[in-house]
Amino acid sequence: MIRTVIRWLLAVGIASCGLSVAGPVAHGESGDLVATQRFPADWGDGYIVTYRTEGSDGRPALARGLLMVPSGPAPAGGWPMISFDHGAGGLGPACGASASATMPVDVPYFRRLNSLGYAVVSTDYLGLSPVAEQVHPYLHARTEATATIDIVRAAREFTDSVGKSWAVFGVSQGGHAALATARLASTYAPELDFRGAAALAPGSQLEYLFPLAGPHIPRSPLLDNSIAGASVLLIAFLAGMWATDPTFDLTPYLTPAGAQVLSELRTACQDRWPTIIGGHGLGELLARPLFEEPARRAIADYVAIPADGYRQPIFLGHGTRDVAVPPLLTQALANEFALAGTEYEYRTFDTDHEGIMGPGFDAGVEFLQRILPAGR
Repeated sequence: MIRTVIRWLLAVGIASCGLSVAGPVAHGESGDLVATQRFPADWGDGYIVTYRTEGSDGRPALARGLLMVPSGPAPAGGWPMISFDHGAGGLGPACGASASATMPVDVPYFRRLNSLGYAVVSTDYLGLSPVAEQVHPYLHARTEATATIDIVRAAREFTDSVGKSWAVFGVSQGGHAALATARLASTYAPELDFRGAAALAPGSQLEYLFPLAGPHIPRSPLLDNSIAGASVLLIAFLAGMWATDPTFDLTPYLTPAGAQVLSELRTACQDRWPTIIGGHGLGELLARPLFEEPARRAIADYVAIPADGYRQPIFLGHGTRDVAVPPLLTQALANEFALAGTEYEYRTFDTDHEGIMGPGFDAGVEFLQRILPAGR
């Protein structure tokens, strides 16, 4: 009953904000369109879409994202679609692109894809929009994937100008999401024609990396006091993991300082992360090593990107000067792909994490044009 009331109130709230409501919020399937709203005038042409997806508990949930369709008449069968997974923005309901007060930074890239003949959707995952019902499950492979797939379904419900053929493109956290999507797409949405994935600077091997953390980690300028540092990223990850499975008690693994940082991160956007982490080093935030059970297994179940199980080709791109997501992690994933027989391409670029969307975007688009020909 409480969930029904909450969803009814959400529907009323959405309607009062000027959105077009597609149906009752309390009922429906993953991928159902709930509401649409035109972009603010200074963003250009496009829509904010609210849709149903799978919550981190497996029950129905709401998510939001962006939709941009090329101008002009659609080709036979509709515009092919790119589902774009963006990088980390924070953990709270004001941190997603659809909640932005200014034009989202990725919109110019979407316009370029539109000009080539691709429709573009871009999810805000769970928890990063005003319709959020939980803390964002940061780097949760399953719900990153389901949110990415379900917004494709919602776009097809909204307009018949988009076709069923699609691919996924992601960067940073979105690269992790793109890989998770590639593994799930064909079985989760068999009615769609999934062609493959491009992932730039993806988080991978994290099920091996994160359990290395513990109170034994010394202070290091590379790890501490940086938005790209391991300290804040790991605690944000733990906050998302705990929100996904509240029965897993993280309390024994956190120092009082770690618990305070985690509590503040739960609703904070990424621009506040350095302030919240303050002067704390990683070893000062953890009371026990994360390789101890049950933490190690919980981390693997939550974040792992397996090397096998993919039916379509994958493009990996990484900057050789990336210190936020070390390129050795992607090299290790590429090696595992090779051993598993997964079809992939791997390219490196002379850039850092912030610069990967320069050469990496162009290379990723070239790959996508081969596996999913554009509509123009």
